[in-house]
Parts: sequence; C-alpha cells; structure tokens
Amino acid sequence: MKRGIVMLLALGLSGAMQAQQPLEGIAEFQKKNMPAAVLELPYPPDVVEKALEEKFKTSGYKPSKSKDFQLYRSVQLGNSGALYDVYVKVDRKSRKEKAASLVQMIMAKPNEMLSSRSADDRTGIEDGKTYLEGVTPFVADYNLNLEILAQQEVITKMEKKHTSLLDEGSDLSKKKSQIEGKIVENANAVRQQVLDLEKARQALEAIKARKGGQ
Repeated sequence: MKRGIVMLLALGLSGAMQAQQPLEGIAEFQKKNMPAAVLELPYPPDVVEKALEEKFKTSGYKPSKSKDFQLYRSVQLGNSGALYDVYVKVDRKSRKEKAASLVQMIMAKPNEMLSSRSADDRTGIEDGKTYLEGVTPFVADYNLNLEILAQQEVITKMEKKHTSLLDEGSDLSKKKSQIEGKIVENANAVRQQVLDLEKARQALEAIKARKGGQ
C-alpha cells in the first residue's frame, strides 16, 4: 500500500468510510503502521491542512515538521484532560478524488519516541476522534470563507474590468466626437475650396477675355 495512505479497520464497517465521521484507522509513520484517528473530508488537502493549522493555532499550538507529519506538542484533546504530542497528516483521498482528503492523526505521550512504541498501542485514539468531531464544521467554515474570498476577488476583477471598459468607452466617445468635428471641418473646407476654385477659374476666364479684346 502506498506510504501514508490510511488503511481503515474493517471491524464495524459494512462499506466505505462515511464522510465526516471520525474513525479508527492505521497510519504509516517511519515505515511503521500504528493506530490513528482518521477523518474523511470533502475538501482538497491544501485547504484541510491550512484549516487544521489554523484550528490548532487558535488554541495556541504551532507545528513543527516530523517526517511527513505536522507535530503539535503537549496538546490537550477530547475530554480526558490528557496531553499528547499530536502527529497530523493530510492526504488526498485517492488519485481520482483530488478534492477529498483523509486526515490522519497519531497521538503520543509527550516526548514519546514513536519508533519504540508497540504496533497495537492505541494511545489517545478516543480523544483524537473526539477532537476530529469538531474539525468538520471548522474546516467547512474555513473552506466557505476561502470560497467567499475567491468570489470577492472574481467580482473585484470584474468590477475593475467594467471600470476599464467604461473608461475606454468614454475615451472612444471623445475620439468619435473629435473625429466627427474634423469631418465637419473637412466638409466645410471642401465646400470653401470649391468656391475658391470656381472664383479662380472665373478670374482666369476674365484675364483670357482681356487678352482676346486687345
């Protein structure tokens, strides 16, 4: 199985994992499988990662990098009051479902070395699942805010384009008026030139008539 992809436990499941319902699964850390709290969310991984980081931040926790996971130290989860070092990773659900994510969360005792824990150690699983129950509405709200900001940006760009088109239209209208004015000036100049040309021709005929009368 591809590294980092959650393997859901078959016990108690009659089909695919239900969306937005925290479950117990298995996550891979340093090539070692271990129990983890798992949550499927219908949002892209980058959105979920940022939302989770923001959620932990609101409680005063900042992440550090630990392999492919984000590590939050001494976090209180659930209702037990216990503190955990929480390892969080968000994967794309599948190659075909790029807009859906799987959240994997491993709970460890503070400063515990995960490499030395037993494969069946379920430390903090229930507290992790309880914590993930509150993640769904938070991520949904975070994603909605992103959609609002994105749509506002679309509208802002459209408004700028609209203003640009209005300005361009105004400039074209001014140019049109200027051209129309020049057309009128040209027509008047042509009429005047016709009159002047006719007068010049009449003058020429008069000069010729004087020559013929000598």
